[in-house]
Amino acid sequence: MKNTEKTIYNFLLNLTNVFEVSKTETELAQGLQETFKTFGDIKEFKIFLFDDVLNSLKDFTKPWETLKQDYLANILNSYFCSFKYNNADFIKEKDTLAFPVFDETRLTGLVYLKGNIKNKILFEILPLVSRQISFALQNLKNSEEMMTQQKFHKTIRNIAKIIETQYELNYIMPVLGEMIDSFITEHLIYVFLKNPKKKDYKLVWPNNCSDTRILNYLSVINQKSTAILEDGGKIGIFPLFCEGKIFGAIVAKSGLEKLNNKDTDYLIEISKQASTTVERACSYMKILEHATLDALTGLNNRHQFHTRLHSEIANAKRQKTSLCCIMTDIDFFKSVNDTYGHAVGDCVLKTVAKAIKKELREYDIPSRYGGEEFTILLPNTSLEEATVVAERLRSQIEKKKINIEDYRIEGVSSISVTISVGVSQYKNSMAEPDELYRSADGALYEAKESGRNRVIIAK
Repeated sequence: MKNTEKTIYNFLLNLTNVFEVSKTETELAQGLQETFKTFGDIKEFKIFLFDDVLNSLKDFTKPWETLKQDYLANILNSYFCSFKYNNADFIKEKDTLAFPVFDETRLTGLVYLKGNIKNKILFEILPLVSRQISFALQNLKNSEEMMTQQKFHKTIRNIAKIIETQYELNYIMPVLGEMIDSFITEHLIYVFLKNPKKKDYKLVWPNNCSDTRILNYLSVINQKSTAILEDGGKIGIFPLFCEGKIFGAIVAKSGLEKLNNKDTDYLIEISKQASTTVERACSYMKILEHATLDALTGLNNRHQFHTRLHSEIANAKRQKTSLCCIMTDIDFFKSVNDTYGHAVGDCVLKTVAKAIKKELREYDIPSRYGGEEFTILLPNTSLEEATVVAERLRSQIEKKKINIEDYRIEGVSSISVTISVGVSQYKNSMAEPDELYRSADGALYEAKESGRNRVIIAK
């Protein structure tokens, strides 16, 4: 085999290998740059694709960035126009080389190289190379679209599954925000709840929104709205409905360009699923108004806790016995959900609840207060005895390995968590029954602020 033929053969073979192993835009661009060094010292290699919305070229590896209007941008736009109108195979000027890429027959972008190309064989095979890179770009695009579709359907399913274990809007809405944000990664996501009395909107996820215009935009949505685009299409408002009435909205904000049609369509469908999920949650809440147990953990629910709190304080007063309260929550529980998903988070909640029940007497009263927070009422128990129970519970949770093999998290078969605990004792000076658990809650806050994974006794 002649040297020329061997060079071409090795180059095309390496090119094929790059196409096979590259899973991302960056991997493809870096692999191609190394492969093109077969023909000389390639100092810069970039792929630019034409954005129909912006009517401009964009870096293939950085689609979130707009191309600055500088000398390079002028050269690229000039090259692109030459390919568009002159049907050239490539353009070579001094130390730069450009050749076109296509989506089938439509010109979609160009490859730009800068450096000293010593081996002129490259120019003879550029039309073939151009076609191969075009196919690779299209395959990568199709693969990404398929993955996006799969991720979208997974998000829809996860939103529908929220109500399997939770019914309170204060819990559901932040989880909803996290799920949407993990899918729509290129835009800022906000979730608002409508105040039916004041007719305004309250941000429930994330913690803050710096764009004050959004609240004004929310005022324009009505019963017939599916999506409203503001600020030249950079802000999308997607209303949420329950029983035909607006109860909130999902807002997507783009910092660079307007929302594209695909993201808008995805968000419309997500808002519909979110509305359905919340409507079902509200229906379940009505059914469960008289229930006493938490659906996920089997412990008393929040409503039943308050009922038993009043009852046990009345008993303690009448019988002149001691009553203590423990409040605890799981440390860094949000990071468990963020890292492993909400299914694993639910597994952790059930495991902690089971451990709590195991450490208590039959007449002690454990409850799930909400989210990752638990309460325990200890009748006929001194403060010293309650502290021993709290420390024993903290120690048992810390030692426990929670098996998550069923959730197929790569490289992780089990995880551990810790809890922070606050303990309080009922005093006759307490004006209201709620002061007992509020006192324990204050001690819990102190435990978290002082380093977590510890027991603090209320003063």
